[in-house]
Parts: sequence; C-alpha cells; structure tokens
Amino acid sequence: MGEDIIERVNLKTNHRNFAKIKSYNNKHLPLNVYSKYSCGPHRLILDKQRQKLYSLNAYDNSISIINLEDFTSEISLYVGNYPNNGIMHGDYILVVNGDSDSISIFDIEEKKVIGQVKVGSFPQGIIYNEKYDLIFVSNMNSDEILLIDPFSYRIVDFIGTGARPIGMTFSEDWDYLYVVNSYFETGVNGKISVINLQSFKVTGEIEVGKVPTMVRKKENFLYVLNSCSNTLCKIDLFTKQKKEVYCGYAPGYLCILDKYAYVSSAEENKVNIIDIDEMRVVKFIETRKEPQGLVIDP
Repeated sequence: MGEDIIERVNLKTNHRNFAKIKSYNNKHLPLNVYSKYSCGPHRLILDKQRQKLYSLNAYDNSISIINLEDFTSEISLYVGNYPNNGIMHGDYILVVNGDSDSISIFDIEEKKVIGQVKVGSFPQGIIYNEKYDLIFVSNMNSDEILLIDPFSYRIVDFIGTGARPIGMTFSEDWDYLYVVNSYFETGVNGKISVINLQSFKVTGEIEVGKVPTMVRKKENFLYVLNSCSNTLCKIDLFTKQKKEVYCGYAPGYLCILDKYAYVSSAEENKVNIIDIDEMRVVKFIETRKEPQGLVIDP
C-alpha cells in the first residue's frame, strides 16, 4: 500500500515480480483526503478466467487492471469514493465505496462503472451466497447487514448485528453467516455474530480480540484476525475453545490455504505464515512497504 506496488511471490522458489500501479489522475472526478499522496492499493481480486488481477486503490478512488501473463499494470480507472472491498459477480466487479455509502457496478469488459447502488453508512464487507442467491453487505456505522438481489440490485432485507460490523464469511453449506463486529473505538473486545440464514436471525455471539476485521471458516473452526490485538484467533465452533497466536503488528489481511494461514503485517512489512493446526508462525515472507490486500493463486 505504501509504495503503490503489487508484489507477486512464488511460494516455492521465492521468485518475485513487481507491478507498479499507474496513478489515476482525473481531477474533475471526486477525490478524497488521501488522493494527493498515492494510489493506496488496498484489496486484490483475482480473475483467473481473464488472467487479470484487479487492485482496489483506496487513496485515489481507482481500480487498476494487472495482466498476470507479464505482470504489468495496464490501466487505472475511477471506480468510486474510497473503494475498500469488492467481489466478482459474473462480468462485473461489485465495489464497496466506504466514503460514499454505495456499491459501484464495474463492467469488466467495458472497463467502466455502469451504475451505483446506495447502501448503509460506511460499508466495509461484501460477499455472495450461492445457495440463497443474495449479496450481503456489512455497514459499519449502521450496525447491520444488507441483503441485495444480485440482478436488480434492490435491497430486499437487512439483519441487525453487533457494533461496527466489518468482515463476513459463510459456512460450507451456505446456511450460516459469521459476521465480525469490530466494536471500533469502544475499547472493548469485538464479537462474532452467528446468523442462521434459514431464519435470518442472530443465533449466537462469540467474543474475540480487539478490533477484529476478518473471519474465515475451515472445517469446525473460525479464524479471526484481531487488528489491535495483533493476533489470529482460532475458535472451535463446538467447544468454543480459543487459541491465539501473534501474527504481526497491524495485520491487514488473512488468507487460508490447506493447513496454513497467511497474514499480511502492514507495520512489519511481511507476510506471516501460520500453521493453523499448531497455531504457530512457521515462516515469513518479507515484502515491500505496508502490505495490505493478499490473494493466493494455488
């Protein structure tokens, strides 16, 4: 994030490529307070079908397209005010814009925003549920999850959560939604809301660390990234027992592949690799300045 560079690392050989983000500089479109400093690549979206990587750049409100074949940045385009998250859905990328309380619909083939959907206050997370055919958006300042029809983009319902919801994930059968409630700025520990999607009601809460931001599920466990505790927390969903491991100062993003968790540390300029069976750091990868978004292409 700090150098406007996307870094690709071969996990077997440690060979590296770098793609410098091309700055978006159309001053007639809305900017934010960070725009004069850098692009601020924040989240990455992998498109294996087209062999592209998309970077959502929080500082200059852009999306950058990176060619995976030669690993070069092709173009940066305006996508919305403070794009902080997004998903692919068909031929579109749905981008959450935190500062404009909206979702931008970015047409991948046309390379342009074709519409926007108004959501709640300061949206943070977005995921798609295949079984229920709904898009879920977490609104941090509204303490709610919005349910959106993926074809009409109409808001069809909402679910109240704990304070300051951010990250979300589904159970493998799609019937449960796990929501990270960060309780940001309150000074108390965050919680995970467990939502039954058959009834669309919160059926349980699990306390975690300070300002949790992300959650992932694998088998019978949840893995929660606590950004102010600087820990990865493993929660047994049956016994509710927890185990934590230090995962780097100012952890930014979490990926899980096989028996390992990969956590980017923005302040330590590295990615920690954690054995999730033993819950210990077994290796780390040094990176460029302030790593944030992270994707793994197995």
